[in-house]
Amino acid sequence: MPQSCPPSASSVPRPGADPLVALDRASVSLGGLRILDAVSFRLFPGQGWAVLGPNGAGKTTFLRLVRGDIPPDRDGTGQRRYVADGRDQSSPLGLRQRFGSVSRPDWDFWRGFEGTVTVFDAVCAGFFDTRLLHQATTQKERRRAREVIGQVGLADLEDAPMAALSEGRLRAALVARALAPWPLLLLLDEVVDGLDADNRARVLWAMTAAAASGAALLATAHRAEDVPPGVTRAVVLEQGRIVACGALSDMPVFGMAGDGPRPGVASAASAAPAGPARPDGEPPLFEIEAADVLYAGRRVLADVSWRVMPGEGWAVLGPNGAGKTTLLRLILGEIHPALGGTIRRPGLVKLAGTDLRDIKARVGHVSADLESAYPPHAPVCDVVASGFFAGVGLFFTPSQAQAEAVRTTLAGFGLAELASRPLASLSTGQRRLAFLARAVVHIPRLLILDEPFSSLDAAARDAAASAVQGIMVRGAAVILVTHRVRDILPGIGRVLRLERGRARESAV
Repeated sequence: MPQSCPPSASSVPRPGADPLVALDRASVSLGGLRILDAVSFRLFPGQGWAVLGPNGAGKTTFLRLVRGDIPPDRDGTGQRRYVADGRDQSSPLGLRQRFGSVSRPDWDFWRGFEGTVTVFDAVCAGFFDTRLLHQATTQKERRRAREVIGQVGLADLEDAPMAALSEGRLRAALVARALAPWPLLLLLDEVVDGLDADNRARVLWAMTAAAASGAALLATAHRAEDVPPGVTRAVVLEQGRIVACGALSDMPVFGMAGDGPRPGVASAASAAPAGPARPDGEPPLFEIEAADVLYAGRRVLADVSWRVMPGEGWAVLGPNGAGKTTLLRLILGEIHPALGGTIRRPGLVKLAGTDLRDIKARVGHVSADLESAYPPHAPVCDVVASGFFAGVGLFFTPSQAQAEAVRTTLAGFGLAELASRPLASLSTGQRRLAFLARAVVHIPRLLILDEPFSSLDAAARDAAASAVQGIMVRGAAVILVTHRVRDILPGIGRVLRLERGRARESAV
């Protein structure tokens, strides 16, 4: 199979043009594993490329290699070179400030950051290729920062703390940071996953504007709708090798596209037996009444009332910043309503008692915040086993039955060979699958899923959907937060819509 992108497939550059970045049989090994294997690629100024392939194919490592965040293996066979500003060099020294990047480590950093750094200062740090601003900016740079903040729709949040942003708005802020230093190259790793339609449109428009200014673009994607407008070329990776390279229209790697249900999943669900009947008089798992939640003096949830009964399936919809993640944290007991509002958990108390730790052990949970909280050195098997104890990390020894459940669940998600690998060595999609396995390993009575299918390829999405439906068949209630209608699974028949912190119920 092909392992390179020849210049003729890469584009039609002007005669005699030099590539901005050139890889020649470059390999990357991390932790003793070969992640990229003898890849060759030419990226010319102004080109736009989609980087495609299944979870674990090496897409993120490919972007890091192109940008210069990691070197190619020094085995004497592979080379990397950059040509920009009249210089031809093997090092990215002096160029990375002009190579804007957004990746999972960026939003993990801000999810764990407890300071009050504003959106404006974080974007200004992009001029210096740092996350925090350590030096003064010029008037020209400050004007540029405000310009790109406006481009991604965050003009009214310029002075807001980065740590207070919703997941979608945080992604938009990081795109603004990447756009700030008039980039020669933008590298975007699954950036639009988790964005609502408005923020997605703003971010994609900003990408298009940057490309129109002459910046080259590399963007990973698992869904056709996540490829930025105007990108017509694609490089496809599998198991660390380039297996296809050329026109995007010739790359049938997305699986089912569009917003309709995936037929395989839908038919499996409709053929599955119904879950256990709910006994009459069974109490709600939880009920919220007239709850307000305040953060930094701002009302994030306003007069929310909601109850979820055993076995119900709910989708929670709404734009970025509407309060969806805050609502989930309220259910989990991580935050509390303001005076006058209440949350009770009678059904969960009946199952587990009144200790919140025991209650959380009956709940499965997936979210970006939970993933960011885990230490990067944690082995995948320990991450999954921690689902039995509702902890961030494994502090108890699993029983024999629990250890067997971990092995079975990992195998079901196709992760058996990764059981002993640390989280940091996984791709973004592989890590999301590991946390989905953690959420279902203990057969929870309530499953809370915050954008669970983000960063998953088509096969992994179907495996994850089947696992969630299996839990529903066994009588669990499911709360699914999503921005994509096609991710609402069969069996989820009710909707809670949030807008500006206020909630209303409806049917799907």
